[in-house]
Amino acid sequence: MPISRRRFLLSTAALMGAAVTTPPCRMFGQLPSGANLEVLTNPQWGFSSDEQQRLTRLTDLGLMDIAMVMALPDGSPVAHLGWPVATRLPSGRTVIVYRRASGHTDQDKAQQAGHHAVYSDDLTHWDPQDPTRLGPLPGMHCVGHVTRDDGSERLLTITSGKPKRLYISDDRGRSWRTNDSAFKGMLRHSAHVGPNMINHPEFGAVVVFGQETGGGRRNYLVSSTDAGETWRERIWLNLPQSRGFEPTLATWGPGHMVMISREAQPEFATGPDGFYGHTQHVYPHRTRFPLSRVKFATSRTNIIGNPAAGRSCHDTAEVIFNPVSGRIEMLQSHRWGGGPGKTGTTIADHPDKEISSLNLWSIDPDALLAGSADWRFDGTLIERIGYSRKGNRDGLHPGGSVIDTYRNQQHIFVYAGWRRTPASLFRISRTLDTDRWRSNAL
Repeated sequence: MPISRRRFLLSTAALMGAAVTTPPCRMFGQLPSGANLEVLTNPQWGFSSDEQQRLTRLTDLGLMDIAMVMALPDGSPVAHLGWPVATRLPSGRTVIVYRRASGHTDQDKAQQAGHHAVYSDDLTHWDPQDPTRLGPLPGMHCVGHVTRDDGSERLLTITSGKPKRLYISDDRGRSWRTNDSAFKGMLRHSAHVGPNMINHPEFGAVVVFGQETGGGRRNYLVSSTDAGETWRERIWLNLPQSRGFEPTLATWGPGHMVMISREAQPEFATGPDGFYGHTQHVYPHRTRFPLSRVKFATSRTNIIGNPAAGRSCHDTAEVIFNPVSGRIEMLQSHRWGGGPGKTGTTIADHPDKEISSLNLWSIDPDALLAGSADWRFDGTLIERIGYSRKGNRDGLHPGGSVIDTYRNQQHIFVYAGWRRTPASLFRISRTLDTDRWRSNAL
């Protein structure tokens, strides 16, 4: 049985002095090459022995791979690494932006705390060894890339503290500069930024924010058509009585867009089945349709979580257009249950019966545009022992993944560990051949 956070900390207490001479972070990585026993047995995951065997089988079939990306040395201060988001430059470099703090909800001002960035050209070696600190907490974040007029690559990162900041790198992630006034006069009542920055065929770089707090129904989007030099804001109202937050975003075709958000209103989220659903927001694009008229239609989906945990049952999601399957695919981080059949409507009566999971769902894009909110369950990627809650395990935040058509994989960067500390960053790579995945994972 996976060990508790208390036992994990006690077992490493004797090594705490190593932090004085060990580099600030330990970078890890591996190319997909079979099950990694050290990762599968890492107590920060909390995999049961049955789950370890299932994941080993899926890895041996070439359907998925799990690797550690980054962990702090034992005894390090400010030891919660979380919320990794990534982008892949056209030249092949992968860049991860993540948050370092003393715990899940901490907004500490320690020197080590803040938003940080690392990069890799092979998904194996991550640099720099002392990760670049972009700026302070609080706030969530996203990262993306754009192409400048001269054809060069530019990285953009947005953090949604106060003020909302824009970070820019013109040397593929080696150095960054800050623009604290990029969104001056914008986004005044918006909630956290979503994990994805997309490249829209007409609107350029697009980022969405959660619906405003305080009972209002305004939603926020910003876009840039000049590689992040200037930004425009679009505000629209949710028509249903819902409140979506931490929206993940995808685009496909001529510029259609879909968001999947966590839902804060239990009256909207809870369906006739008694389960707590994610919310979808769909925008069908027409060529030359102006940004000033963009709005999304909101619906409750059948992507369900445990209603006993309310809005906490779900973590931030991920949504992509899969170029191999041709479907819109969503990753659900269910913090208080499993996939269908293991979702539950009550709190488990014993800690060993608690599970949390990362699940794959999909929908035909034409059905989505026609108004459907009925997604297909395509299997569970991972299942852990323990609810992700205060005093217990933490994770996963799959938003901000990378589509790798060369390897035919989706690289999903997540964090796992304990809500207080420690927590580390991991990569889950799964095949884009969803039909083959379903035939082996369901």
